[in-house]
Amino acid sequence: MTARSTGKLDDLVSLSRSYGHDPQYVLLGGGNTSMKDGDVMYVKASGHALGTIAEDGFVRMSLPCLSDIWTKVYPQDDSAREDAVLQDLMDCRLPGETARPSVEALLHAVIPYGYVVHLHPAMVNGLTCGQSGEDAARILFPQALWIPLVKPGYILADVVRRAMAAYRASHDDTPHVIFLQNHGIFVGADSPQGIREIYDAVMKTLSDQVVRRPNFTTVTVDADEIAKIFAGLRMFAGEDADIRMMMNVELETKLQNLESFYPISSAFTPDHIVYSGFKPLWIDESVFDAADTAAEIARRCEEFSEREGVGPKVVCVQGRGVFAFGEKASLLFLDTVKVAVFSETFGGVRFMDDDMIDFIRNWEVEQYRSSVLK
Repeated sequence: MTARSTGKLDDLVSLSRSYGHDPQYVLLGGGNTSMKDGDVMYVKASGHALGTIAEDGFVRMSLPCLSDIWTKVYPQDDSAREDAVLQDLMDCRLPGETARPSVEALLHAVIPYGYVVHLHPAMVNGLTCGQSGEDAARILFPQALWIPLVKPGYILADVVRRAMAAYRASHDDTPHVIFLQNHGIFVGADSPQGIREIYDAVMKTLSDQVVRRPNFTTVTVDADEIAKIFAGLRMFAGEDADIRMMMNVELETKLQNLESFYPISSAFTPDHIVYSGFKPLWIDESVFDAADTAAEIARRCEEFSEREGVGPKVVCVQGRGVFAFGEKASLLFLDTVKVAVFSETFGGVRFMDDDMIDFIRNWEVEQYRSSVLK
């Protein structure tokens, strides 16, 4: 059995932390990494943050066992299929392993490089969430794979596996870069240095292309109006609710009306759904005409909760600001704004479709991830 403490594992920990500490690449618990050593793959355990991960944050898995998964037939029903695949993934852990492997462990296994790093940089997602992102990727990164929007988990791993086989058949090579529409990027290489060189090249290419960057310069707001908004949100969520306000030049532009709000009105990726909700609540400025503005804001939050089955994580008030429940929601919503701005270079925003958003919202894996990252 491969020993848990190896030089390669030390390299993986260092590589993971270096990206995990850089907000340009990783926010909160997003992203995952792996390393292969013979017939063993070390993959990030679900719920561990890359920035602080240690050796015990990785699960040892049998590569032959993971390969055998492709010989099995799974149910067509989404829930039944993912439950069965999850059990098989758990069964592929080496003896003594108790942590739950990343949901993308199967995808890591099919990428035949010693190191694999999957991240969600906002600049990359400006491309993957752009209307013309696929066309741009083919021009800017001709050796990369582009994977259209598909359900994560087993389906995504299978689509990538088949796409890589087709690529090898026509190119006699294996791609190092995989762009996932409305998700992020996978990079594979046989050394940590190779990973870094590829990511540096990808980010430089995109940086040279983007037409503009988000302007987060702070904007002055009306203190009395903001106090009413906070009062209403606390009527809804409780006096001890952690509410973070954001207002800057970029948001001032986006909050003018429903048309300008559209580029930040839905979810780009699974991480955005997990941390900042599948969509924000929009409150127009007529709320300030109400006899009791705070009570009206609380009422609209309750109405959202009843309609959607869950309370809003982010509330956008026309012309006044964005209010997020907690630091995680605020960070990921600012990431939404970044992605929206970067996507302007690539034809404008392309959100996840409603069916995919519903799948993510109800997927047991993401519910689990949300629970362990609270």
